[in-house]
Amino acid sequence: MKRVLVAIFIALSSFSIAQTYSFNDAQVWFNLYLEKKVNKKISVHLNQQDRWTNNASTFNFAYADVGVTYKITKNIKILADYVFTQKRMLIKSDDYPISFGTIHQYYIAMTFKKDLARWRFMYRAMYQFQFNNPYTSYYGITPFHYIRNKFIAKYELNKRLTFYAAEELYIPLNSPQIKGIDRTRTFIGLFLNTFKKQQLELYFMYQNRIQNGAWFKQHNTYQAYNYILEKDFVYGIGYSFDF
Repeated sequence: MKRVLVAIFIALSSFSIAQTYSFNDAQVWFNLYLEKKVNKKISVHLNQQDRWTNNASTFNFAYADVGVTYKITKNIKILADYVFTQKRMLIKSDDYPISFGTIHQYYIAMTFKKDLARWRFMYRAMYQFQFNNPYTSYYGITPFHYIRNKFIAKYELNKRLTFYAAEELYIPLNSPQIKGIDRTRTFIGLFLNTFKKQQLELYFMYQNRIQNGAWFKQHNTYQAYNYILEKDFVYGIGYSFDF
């Protein structure tokens, strides 16, 4: 029994030590979303986002997401998008001054919804792949493949105000370090109808890296981020226009 207790204590201690390598950050994200209906089935959209990190003190990330949505039925849609991203590099030396790296990302997704009285329940399944610094990085020709699942519940309080909660799961498909879910995002927020076909979104998101590994940051530096578990506290503001 003593040996069993000692083994359990050592295992718990090792786990605790492994979890101490963490980094917490408060961030602010800004979104502008534009959507134009082409016909009853097809619409095109642009989603532009800027992110401020390091306790909202540093401009770190910007992307432009352009894509097409096709309505299969009233409750089912499919999307195809390209995302051009500029991300601040985290290597700083005489040979590597701070600059921005380029990410080319592509994804296809399918969304499902079900309305029950004032509630709307949604599920989004996404397959995503991207190339990080394809012309300047050793790993630039390596595609990074992910599955992203998102579950959303919305409640329409009245014609102007809708509350929502969501959970998103990231699963890398070809990581040499990580198997299964490596990141989760938990959202709470609201949509406020401001003018006709315009909405203001305010939300809070908790992002948690739940497995050790630096594979997802190879576009910065592979070794520097081994064994770091990130926890991000994100305050988001978005605005959308439908045409």
